[in-house]
Parts: sequence; structure tokens; C-alpha cells
Amino acid sequence: MSQCKPCDSEGEPLPGTELNKAWKLADAPKNDKFQYTHFAHKINSFDTAPKKLLASDSRLRPDRYALEQGDLSKAGFEKKRQLSSK
Repeated sequence: MSQCKPCDSEGEPLPGTELNKAWKLADAPKNDKFQYTHFAHKINSFDTAPKKLLASDSRLRPDRYALEQGDLSKAGFEKKRQLSSK
């Protein structure tokens, strides 16, 4: 959670004011290894993706897919392979 206080034009807190909640991080799903919020899962999911993805869409990268599956070795290999092909 982040908090803020009303300030004057110089950026000094106004006397007698209290802290206000500016924003709060949403809870992550239980047992989520990436600690993503539900929103982050939704925008990164193939289930919510358009039917035709652009070739540049990161959801199509094999290194990212391997990382999501927990295969760090394959993710590293794919990332290195992508970088060496440029």
C-alpha cells in the first residue's frame, strides 16, 4: 500500500493533514510462482488473447513459454538462441 499527504506548492506536507491511501496492490492468486495479480495473468494469457497475434507478441516467444512452464534451462537456451540469431 502506498500513502500520500496533501502538500503545498513547495511540496511540503500541509500541517494537520493525515496520510491518505493512494493505491493498494491487488492480491496475487494462491500458489502463484510469479506473484502476478489476477489482472497480470489475464493480460498475459493465451485464453484472453486475440485469435490472430502479431508476430512480435511476447506470448509467442519460446523462452517465455518455457519460463512459464518452470523449465529454466530451456528458457535460458531459447533466449540465448534468439539473441545469437540476430
